[in-house]
Amino acid sequence: MILPFRLFTAAAVLFVLVVALGYAVTAGHFRAFDIAISHALNMQRGSSPDWLIQLMQGISWIGGGAQRYIIVAILTAALWRWWGWGSALAMGVTTLIAALTSDVMKYFFARVRPDLVAQLDPITSPAFPSGHANNAAVVYILFIILVPQARHSLWQLAAATMILLTGVSRIMLGVHWPTDVLGGWMLGASFALTAGGVIAFRQHKRQGHFPSVLTP
Repeated sequence: MILPFRLFTAAAVLFVLVVALGYAVTAGHFRAFDIAISHALNMQRGSSPDWLIQLMQGISWIGGGAQRYIIVAILTAALWRWWGWGSALAMGVTTLIAALTSDVMKYFFARVRPDLVAQLDPITSPAFPSGHANNAAVVYILFIILVPQARHSLWQLAAATMILLTGVSRIMLGVHWPTDVLGGWMLGASFALTAGGVIAFRQHKRQGHFPSVLTP
């Protein structure tokens, strides 16, 4: 029972940190940090390479809009096919709840989007936390948890790279502050770890029969 407790505790700590960060940034804290990092990463047409802008737009596109739900639906169907309804339910329900929570937080904190440079992916919804960063964290961390083959370090590296690039792309495109992305990462991780805790608890009850990387 130690593993579920640790996962639930880590998830709770991350969620509290997201809420605390939301209050902090809306109160004006971390502004100097946000501006410094944004100035270092923001891209602009005419001065930034077109290929880099297109690459970041492509990475960002994967993690947002209707396409992210299509990708999650495909992953959920694949998990159902290969690992059963438990894995599919974990992916589908967790990502949906995480997305809804992110949306609620956006309108609760109502943080204004950056205006340091012209946005390269124009969007008008509130900024904190980043929905793209949240989605990337919850989906890719859950993938590592749910798919046995993801024990391989290359899969884990690929997942970490996509989480990082998705968040950084939002800063480079000028549509999020760095703390928005940090909040999104923590929020997504908190939901993924919560799902991991539930899975670990079920494994304990079923003597480790549930197929995931949490199985010894």
